Amino acid sequence: MTDRLIRLMRIITLIQAKPGILARELAERCGTSERTIYRDMDALSAMHIPITHLGHGKGYTFIGNFALYPLDWSEEEAAAFSQISSIIEDIKPLMPDGFEGAYEKVMAAEYKLKADKEEKMESAKKETGSNRMEKNSYQQEQSPFLTEILGSVLKQRSIQADYSENAHEEYGTLIDPYCLVPLENRFHLIGYCHRFGLIRTFHINGFSNVKPQPRSFSKDHFNLQTFLKKKWSLDQDSLQVEFKVKFSELLLERLKIEEMDIQPIKIDRQGRCLHFAVALEQDIQFISWISCLEEEAEILEPLYYRDVMRYQLEKWLSLYK
Repeated sequence: MTDRLIRLMRIITLIQAKPGILARELAERCGTSERTIYRDMDALSAMHIPITHLGHGKGYTFIGNFALYPLDWSEEEAAAFSQISSIIEDIKPLMPDGFEGAYEKVMAAEYKLKADKEEKMESAKKETGSNRMEKNSYQQEQSPFLTEILGSVLKQRSIQADYSENAHEEYGTLIDPYCLVPLENRFHLIGYCHRFGLIRTFHINGFSNVKPQPRSFSKDHFNLQTFLKKKWSLDQDSLQVEFKVKFSELLLERLKIEEMDIQPIKIDRQGRCLHFAVALEQDIQFISWISCLEEEAEILEPLYYRDVMRYQLEKWLSLYK
């Protein structure tokens, strides 16, 4: 068991050092077989280590800003250790040779930890809309099941799907889809997995054979902010969806923008468009509001929400054929 734990830690370190590393390379560096590496990946997934496979020939990398550092101390511990610098001249005679150099290296590692976290947080904010989502930033993530999954999220209906991750295959898994998280140009579905009885994160391209179910569910007990902090060390406010909505000329004149529950972040009166930054937890309410406006309002962006609206309208139309 000890040998395996050492190997698992070695795998995490190697993936951090070389994102995109292949299973073959991991096997060579760890002195084991590829089959064993696949089993180790299943074990790491069960421990909720956010490692994802990028596809055939592209290897493994971490999801979001997860990283393993040699230091794992609290802010209080870090602050206490940093204060040694003020007395290091006084205690140097009492310390063994090499202490000052070791202390400098430890503080450098702590500085690197903070700098990397800040950089990744800023990058995540830019990618997810705090500084404006680019028009087609998630174009590459066009899973054929994205519309069905997002529709089920908005309607709070379960899905049944086949899912593949880290060479592990699941068939007919029943999932209550809580929300879709756009992060670093990839979509991740957070939902309750009935197979294992826990809340899981699924990468969107791992799904196949997705079937929406008539079964409804409630996610009142689910706290997205707590989950994001625990899973990716992200605040809920870091993850927003920017909607671009075009209004009819008459409705735009009647709208009292200053009294709206969600204030637009940009107003384009010439194009009759309002831009809204909507938190993930508010997308259902926002879509419901747009639906109530009927033909007076049209979602232009994101494109995948347009697909959801069209999918819903086609469903309604089929009832009256």
